[in-house]
Amino acid sequence: MLKQFNNFDNFIFDFDGTLADSAGEVLACIEKAFNKCDVSFEKDRLNPSVMGPSLAEIAVIVKPELADENIINNIVSAYRKIYDYDENDITKLYDGMKEWLIFLKNSNKKIFIATNKPKIPTMRLVKSLKIDFFDDIYTVDKYNDKKLKKSQMIEEITSRYNLLKEKTLMVGDCLSDIEAAKQAGVYSLAALWGYGKDKNILKEKADFCLEKVND
Repeated sequence: MLKQFNNFDNFIFDFDGTLADSAGEVLACIEKAFNKCDVSFEKDRLNPSVMGPSLAEIAVIVKPELADENIINNIVSAYRKIYDYDENDITKLYDGMKEWLIFLKNSNKKIFIATNKPKIPTMRLVKSLKIDFFDDIYTVDKYNDKKLKKSQMIEEITSRYNLLKEKTLMVGDCLSDIEAAKQAGVYSLAALWGYGKDKNILKEKADFCLEKVND
């Protein structure tokens, strides 16, 4: 597997569930947002399995009967105010991740982030986790006037930096990451330590798989 990775010059990482375990912090802030908006929900629905989709989608997963877009938007807005500037964030890098990133950097590989996470909390965490040495970071709101899909982020990264797609690897923990890599024409690595619920589908669809970072 390591020999196969040596063939790649460019690595694009998802953030939540791939670089870092942010579930505890995200779920706590979602609960606070629901409470702030006086929306009740079954607490057992709020678990790491909901991680991955947009906040609006997570709100509906947590409370399926939630159909009022205004209420959903209020929950999302409340969450942003709580989470974006949280100074007590408990998010942690996965064991071995910082060492892997440093190794790639020292090996003259190009490394990027492509995440559905917004810019403000992403940059806050990149700085606090001391991994602010990526070649570029793409967030869902990198451009204020439009939302980027993961496949668009990958396409733009490869285009802007003149990367050979056959030398580029997308690392992600969700099926959507693997599908985005395929759509953009790059290789994919399933991070099986992350939040993706069906590991068998990830193993089937991805070009490569790793059970844990230290592998």
